[in-house]
Amino acid sequence: MSPADPPPISIPPPAPVKAAGVLVLAEALGLLVFVVATAVSGIKNDARTGELIAQLCYFTAIMLFIAAVGNALLRGRRWGRTAAIVVQIIVGAIGIWLITGSGQWPWGIGLIAVALATGTLLLTRPATEWIGKFPALFGPDES
Repeated sequence: MSPADPPPISIPPPAPVKAAGVLVLAEALGLLVFVVATAVSGIKNDARTGELIAQLCYFTAIMLFIAAVGNALLRGRRWGRTAAIVVQIIVGAIGIWLITGSGQWPWGIGLIAVALATGTLLLTRPATEWIGKFPALFGPDES
């Protein structure tokens, strides 16, 4: 960031955005549990070390990104909303696969429910009005 660049803008988020931030952080925590379970299972079942490490690194990177998105929502950063909506679409798709592809109905329904709840919170009127308070990224400022 050069001296001419303004600092990142943070506007206190409304309650629905904060609630969505908490749900996104819960998703990151769930992925952390998955990473630990994968590590334990891989070690117990003599998985190939290189493949196990690659898989753990991959899921850890995704988990850290999702945690950063949840943190951005709680801190009132505009970029967190778009990233969180994209994450919810992916989580919903994983839930659909769990139901149709692997027959794990409870997990699939749970993921779809969390994705729908979080996505709905991020698309409420207060959340949309909150995004409108940020200055325009491109073009003339209409304020």
